[in-house]
Amino acid sequence: MSAPGLSLSDRPASPAFGMFLILMLGATCIGFSGIFVRFADVGPAAAGFWRMLFALPVLGAWMALEGRRSGTAGVRSGALFPITLAGIAFGVDVILYNGSLLHTTIANASLLGNLSPVGVILGGWLIFGERPTRRILGALLLALGGAGMLVLPKFTGAPAAGSLLGDTLAVGAAFSYAAYILAVRRARNRADAGRIGLISTAICAVFCLAAALALGETILPQSLTGWLAVAALGLISHAMGQGLITLALGHYGANATSLVMVWPSLVSVLAAWAIFAEQPSPAQAFGGVAILAAVLMVRKG
Repeated sequence: MSAPGLSLSDRPASPAFGMFLILMLGATCIGFSGIFVRFADVGPAAAGFWRMLFALPVLGAWMALEGRRSGTAGVRSGALFPITLAGIAFGVDVILYNGSLLHTTIANASLLGNLSPVGVILGGWLIFGERPTRRILGALLLALGGAGMLVLPKFTGAPAAGSLLGDTLAVGAAFSYAAYILAVRRARNRADAGRIGLISTAICAVFCLAAALALGETILPQSLTGWLAVAALGLISHAMGQGLITLALGHYGANATSLVMVWPSLVSVLAAWAIFAEQPSPAQAFGGVAILAAVLMVRKG
C-alpha cells in the first residue's frame, strides 16, 4: 500500500520550513522509543501497556477534535472487527519489539523492524490480490538481503552483538506491524483515523496488560527513571511522535512518508551509539543501508 508519488500539480505549494521541522521532530520522537524501553524497569509487555495508557488522553482529544470538524460520530458497520485486530496486532508488535531489545542491539531491532513493508506487500498480494511490480519485488529482495547481513553473523559464529532470539523477535515485530497496517487499512473506510487510533490503542493496552500478567512481568516501574521512561514512551514516542507526523503530512505530499519511515531508524542507531556505546559493525551498516534503501524503493514504487 505504497503512496503515489507527487506531481507538480498535487504537491502542496512551498510548505513552511517550520512544518518540515515538525515532521522531523515527530519522526525523531518515534526513533527514541527503543531508548525509552531500555530505561524502563518493567517487562516488555508492561512497557507496552504504559505506552498505550499515557497516550490515551491525547488520542481521546484528537478523536474529539476530529469528530467536531467532520460532524460524524461512532463507527460504521463492520469497523469494530478490523479495529480490534489492529489493536491486538499492534500489541504483539510492541511486545515483540520491546522483548527484542533485551536480546539484541537497538540498531538491529530498529533496522529489522523496517521489514514491515515486506509484510504489507505480501499481505496485500495474498489478501487483497494486489500483485507487486518488478520494482517492488526487487525492493523486497534487497530488504531480505539486508536483513540477512544483520542476522548472518549469528549463524557463522563471527563476533556479533546480541543473540539470534532478539533478531527473530524484531522480525516478528515487523510482520506484526504489517498486520496492524493491513487491519487499519480495512477499518479506515469505516471510521475516522482518530477514532481508530483511540479504540485500537485502548484494545492494545488491555492486551499488553493481560500479557504482562500472564508472563509474570514487573508491571509498576520501580524508580523515578522507570516512570519517566514509560511516560515518555506514551507521550513522546506514541502521542507526540504520531501526532506531529500526522499534522505535518497534511502539508506535505506522500513522498514525505519515505523520510518518516527511514529517519526513526537512523535516530535509533545514532542514539544507541551515543548513549549505550552500541557502535554498528560494518555488516550492520551495509545491511541497514540495504533495508532503508528498499523501504524507499517500496514507497516510490
